[in-house]
Amino acid sequence: MAGSLKDQLLKAGVASRKQAKEAELEKRRKRKKGQKGPAKEDVERAAAIEAARREKLEKDRELNERRKQEQAQRAQRAEVRQLAEQHAIQPPRDAELRYNFVWRNKVHSLWIDPSLRGQLASGTLALVATDAAFVLVPAPVGERIRERDPEAVVQTSDEPDTHPPAEDDPYADFPIPDDLHW
Repeated sequence: MAGSLKDQLLKAGVASRKQAKEAELEKRRKRKKGQKGPAKEDVERAAAIEAARREKLEKDRELNERRKQEQAQRAQRAEVRQLAEQHAIQPPRDAELRYNFVWRNKVHSLWIDPSLRGQLASGTLALVATDAAFVLVPAPVGERIRERDPEAVVQTSDEPDTHPPAEDDPYADFPIPDDLHW
């Protein structure tokens, strides 16, 4: 039992020399394929790793960009809040007029006195929405706030009328006075 399996099969006559040569060639081919296979697999694996790395870098870049935008928005909101708080005009506690206005499709109200109402109507004051409440600020400050955040400015008198009167309005000759109290 000192010979190889191939030699033993040849001696026993179970396999011919031609079959042995064919088996040896097949074995050699498989070995060569095996050597080439892992090299291809390594290249494919490296390409997949590189693609995953590129995807991760792109996702990280997008995430960083989104974070920078969010940080800029927070800074802008903080600046608007600071401007509104520094220049806020507080209505008196015993204000007798209820000033109604529309913001984000809802009617809100603010208690003011007649002098503040006149200033709002003349355009010297602007109404600004902060995180906590609605604040009256001077018109130039309102414009600075509008530059930073257009949605924060609720109302200024120089805004065009969003509901122009109808042409066939039968009451066009009878305007509602400014000092009318409901």
